[in-house]
Amino acid sequence: MVAVFDRPAPVPCLPAHRAWRWCLDGLRLWRRFPLRLFLLSLLPMLLEGALQTIPVVGMVLSKILPLLLGFGLWRGLAESEATGVLRWSCLFDLCRAGSILPALGLAAIQGPVVFVVQLAGAMAVHGWPVVDAVVLGNVAAHRELVTRSFACLLILPGVPVAVLLGLAPMYLLFRGASPWQALRCSVRNVWRSRAAFGVFALVQLVLLGGAVGLPFGMVLLLPLLPWMCACAYMAWKDVDGAFPA
Repeated sequence: MVAVFDRPAPVPCLPAHRAWRWCLDGLRLWRRFPLRLFLLSLLPMLLEGALQTIPVVGMVLSKILPLLLGFGLWRGLAESEATGVLRWSCLFDLCRAGSILPALGLAAIQGPVVFVVQLAGAMAVHGWPVVDAVVLGNVAAHRELVTRSFACLLILPGVPVAVLLGLAPMYLLFRGASPWQALRCSVRNVWRSRAAFGVFALVQLVLLGGAVGLPFGMVLLLPLLPWMCACAYMAWKDVDGAFPA
């Protein structure tokens, strides 16, 4: 049941070691639906990759539409706790539940913000060619950027921002917050428990950096997807459980 979001709840401060609990609980959750959670986590990534083949418009949409599928997956995980079943159709639950427009508004802010931070980090080193290659799709003109080190430089700066905004979808889906309220609450409460979320972000940075930076490391990225999705949901459950309903 979604509560009406009327005012911010008191903010607890979670200790750093809670991040390890999220990681372990996320692994346990993944073990409940190993293949299904893997495939459902893979679909948003495939959609993102397909959209990125379209210059400019596709790149922008690739930072928004896959997030909507991710929101639906989190809604499915919440439902699975009551039913014991993670439905294949959960990715599209936002349309069925009538919450597609608020979710789209949140995704239209959250995704591009993370992407802009990623671009800024890469541009600080390589300048304008990053925009030409990544946004405009002129990769062939900048072969010097087709390296594992550049992929790390492009992806990793977005991780702390993604963690900072990571609770926003949960506030929107499960607490009836507006997109702006959800973002504000996520930033405030992640910052309040910055030790725990800092460790959580560090774990993701190390694993993603290893997956992207190693030869054939992108294969290692695939099993990280369902685990990271499950961990994010368990982090929300921990934070939400510390608040009054």
